[in-house]
Amino acid sequence: MKVRYTSITYVGKTSGFIARVKGATYEFEWQGSLGVGNRKDEVPLEHATNIARWRDKRGKRLFILE
Repeated sequence: MKVRYTSITYVGKTSGFIARVKGATYEFEWQGSLGVGNRKDEVPLEHATNIARWRDKRGKRLFILE
């Protein structure tokens, strides 16, 4: 079964977060979402799945893929 993701949401504790993946930079606001896909201003699926695995120092997730 292939899952299709439409957005990635930042749920960390600070007011904003900048994610850098393979030379690309994405700016997230607290509990703000960015689209996942190939359109302009969207996060490519490969980068989104990588970012979704990130955790803070206590092991809590920073992002949710929806």
